[in-house]
Amino acid sequence: MSASDRTRTSDRNGIRPPSRLRWTPVLVAVLIVMLAACASRPGSTVLEPADVKPGGRAVTIFVATLRTPEPGTTSSFNSVQLPTLRFARYVVSIPPAHRPGAIEWPRDRPDRATDFVTIESARLSEGEFRSGIVAAQGGGRSVRLFVHGYNNSYPESIYRLAQIAADAHDDRVAVLFAWPSKASALAYAADRAAASASTDGLARTIEILAQSSGGGDTLLAHSMGAWLTVQTLSKMSPERRQAVFARYSNIVLAAPDIDVAEMVRRLETIGRLPRPLTLLVSSDDKALTMAGILTGGRRVGVDDVHDPWVQAAAKRYGVRVVDISELTTADSFLHGRFTAMVALYSKFQSQIENPSGRHFAGPGVFVFRARTSTLEPIGR
Repeated sequence: MSASDRTRTSDRNGIRPPSRLRWTPVLVAVLIVMLAACASRPGSTVLEPADVKPGGRAVTIFVATLRTPEPGTTSSFNSVQLPTLRFARYVVSIPPAHRPGAIEWPRDRPDRATDFVTIESARLSEGEFRSGIVAAQGGGRSVRLFVHGYNNSYPESIYRLAQIAADAHDDRVAVLFAWPSKASALAYAADRAAASASTDGLARTIEILAQSSGGGDTLLAHSMGAWLTVQTLSKMSPERRQAVFARYSNIVLAAPDIDVAEMVRRLETIGRLPRPLTLLVSSDDKALTMAGILTGGRRVGVDDVHDPWVQAAAKRYGVRVVDISELTTADSFLHGRFTAMVALYSKFQSQIENPSGRHFAGPGVFVFRARTSTLEPIGR
């Protein structure tokens, strides 16, 4: 967006987004190399069911994906994009000594006592996917739909959702929408293109879940997955959007990799949802700082909740902006704090999901206090 475009946006909305960032090519190159130098990642073999001794609890993950089935295996999918959805199911064992927020990756010889271990996997038809979720919802269980972010491999996205499901302790049915990230720090532009081409697939997944769910579902989207989610919402008709998301008790965009000016435009299109849209932000997120450098625009995920512009925008668009900077993370880029928040969710769930509750956190800006696991309002 040019400077004149930003001016027109701010004139129309009565609020002015922060200005673009300007960085030198040398600094951009240094940051990209730093990100690309992250530790090696697990391969698709971790999704092959292991013949191991019983131990730990098991988490079932249902998957809707636009990835292509990996040749030579029945358990994995690659990064080639398909025009239509494919489906799968995995059962992942969580070790008894699991640390909240962490993924204990299996070693050469997986051990259920110490590692995350895949113990079942199956590719499904759409009918099997639907019936599997309906069966899993027996007893009134709701759904958690997770949309992963940039630079995520297929195994990483499955094990991340397994960690989230294990730490949340809320017994929701875990569903992953796996768009075809290239799983490379150097493929930011390619991942944005893949995410942009995945809006129909995500919309279809949301519709399938809405048809089988009784309500009370949650949607958690991280980083570039948040951008994909906002794009998908803005493309729906108003009637379709309201009908589908009336079933969701909470929609969370964690560390959203979305240009601030674009977010304003999307929110103008989306309008107010039945419940406040939740944004989890931290101004020291290094990964989003780099994304801002690459794209030339400040990202929503580094918003400062003490900024009057952010406070005004939150009220105008019915958004709940929560600073989660107090949470600790082993992620050196400070981009994965939301994974630590999941384990505390039961302590502040009513603030997020119960509009009639005494301490309900409606539209506005908040700081998440790690010591008390509560959302503290700012400026009230």
